[in-house]
Amino acid sequence: RRRETAQYFSAETRARARAVFAGPAAKAGSERGDDAPQAFVAASAQSIDELTLRIGEELDLDRCTGEIDAALAALDPALWPDRARREALVNHLGFPFWDVLALSVANWRDAGEFEEILVDRMSPEDARTLKTFGVPLALKGAGLMHFAAFFSRRYREHDYLMGRLQAADRLVDLVRDSAGAEACRGVDIEGLRRRILRRILDTEAPHLPNSEGLIADLRRRLAAGQASGSGRRQDSGLH
Repeated sequence: RRRETAQYFSAETRARARAVFAGPAAKAGSERGDDAPQAFVAASAQSIDELTLRIGEELDLDRCTGEIDAALAALDPALWPDRARREALVNHLGFPFWDVLALSVANWRDAGEFEEILVDRMSPEDARTLKTFGVPLALKGAGLMHFAAFFSRRYREHDYLMGRLQAADRLVDLVRDSAGAEACRGVDIEGLRRRILRRILDTEAPHLPNSEGLIADLRRRLAAGQASGSGRRQDSGLH
C-alpha cells in the first residue's frame, strides 16, 4: 500500500509525473478534439517511457516481494492489525479444515447418486509436471493490483515464458486423457513432454534477455529429470 501512494516516490519522480501529465503538452492536448490522447502520447512518448522506468526502479518489486514474504511468515502482532492477522490465519492456514468440513457436509446430504462431471481447466495450478520440478508457478505480475509487470520487463518475460510452459504442460495432459490409456500405450508421454518444454525454452531464449537465469535453471531441472513419479498417470479433470 505504501507503494501505491504518491508520497512513496521521490520528489523528483513526482515532479516528472506532473511535468508529463500536467505540463504544456497535456494541456494543449486537452484542448484538441477526439485525437487528443493519441497526439499527447506521440508527443510525450520518450518522457512517459523515462518516467515508467524511473517508477519501476523506485518500486523495487524484488524487495517488495521479499518484504511481503517476511510479513506473511512472521505474522507479527506488532505489525499486523488484529483483523488482518485473523483473516490471514483463518483463510490460509485454516483452509484444509474448512475444506474437510465442506466435503463432509456434501457426503452427508441425502442427495441420491452423484453423476461425475469432468471439467478440463487451463490453470497454472494444473501444470503438474512443472510442480514436480519445484518450479514456482505464481505470476510475478500479480502484485500491485496486477500491475507489477507493467513496471518490470523481467517480470513480463517471466510471466510470458511461464505461461507458455504451463500451457504446454497442461495440453499434454488434456490430449493424453482424451486419447485414452489404450491409445497412449507404449508412448513415452513424459519424454515427449520434456522435449516440448525444452523446445519452448530454446525458441524463447534469444528473445528474453532478462530471463537467462530462469531459463538456465529450468534447463537444469529438465536435464536432471526431477519429476519424481511423473510416469504415473494422473487424472486431469475436476470432479
